Amino acid sequence: MQRAGIPHWRLPLHTSAEFSPQVMWSACRLMKLAANERIDLIHAHTRVAQVVAECLWHGLRVPYVATWHGFFKPRWSRRGLPCTGRLTIAISEPVAEHLHKDFRVPVDRIRTIPHGVDLARFQPPPTSEEQRACRAQLNLPPDGPIVGTMARLVASKGVDRLIKAFAAVRASAPNARLLIIGDGEDRARLEAFAATHEVGDAVRFAGALTQTRAPLSIMDVFVFLPATQEGFGLSLLEAMASARPVVAVKQGGGAPWLIDQIGTTVAVDAEKPEQLARAIAELLRDSIRARTLGQRGLTIVRDRYTFDREVTETEAVYTECLEPR
Repeated sequence: MQRAGIPHWRLPLHTSAEFSPQVMWSACRLMKLAANERIDLIHAHTRVAQVVAECLWHGLRVPYVATWHGFFKPRWSRRGLPCTGRLTIAISEPVAEHLHKDFRVPVDRIRTIPHGVDLARFQPPPTSEEQRACRAQLNLPPDGPIVGTMARLVASKGVDRLIKAFAAVRASAPNARLLIIGDGEDRARLEAFAATHEVGDAVRFAGALTQTRAPLSIMDVFVFLPATQEGFGLSLLEAMASARPVVAVKQGGGAPWLIDQIGTTVAVDAEKPEQLARAIAELLRDSIRARTLGQRGLTIVRDRYTFDREVTETEAVYTECLEPR
């Protein structure tokens, strides 16, 4: 933002406690800034940011839009102070239903806007030279199939199920490798889990990567692992934008809806790792089907899930929110 010349302020909201001293201090700080700057609208994306925005709404009558990215337990604090703004954006229909049912947000104040991806980040696909360099950088062999995923390494993602399934995949594809992009508190346990299942030498933990265009392009099969509380699934769209064939694990509230909406993924049951292993192995064997699924996915992203579409729909919410009432 600094390079683009956009004014911004950094506030210490590194907390999940909605009524912590950080939240109160940030609200007071923004109150002073907003009194001196012309702020017409606030867009809050997290629970603590929504509490801050609610304070500004009551203190200065600055309206705000709240985006809900997932599912939350209807605790007394959230029910008593839902902080849903003048209008609320839900990233999927299940999240919209959750807002209405569990937090009593009126339907006429909810706008459903699914995520979008910037296709320019992934297209055109990397050259063969870029792919070879990527393999070398990630300590992967120059050839052989690669199964991959992008996920936070936390228990709710079920990465251990993928590792277990991959161990079975190796029976029919012994030269296959598993590339895991992402980091988190569960990494050490997952590395030990891979070693226990005798695939430690075939699993690469790449950590969090800022650039994923080349790593995604070398995956012969992408496995989508949604968290149980996930409201959408941006990594799925990024894999589709890279024209990767996708095996999607159906779990949680929002991801199954997205998987059904897309219709081009191979969907499997979260509790059946043997089903996951079979789906991966079949796509590795059938390159024509894999390529067809990848191209269909790219077409769907171009038609329905672009970043430009998300921006346009969000701007329409801003305009509606600022209209006199």
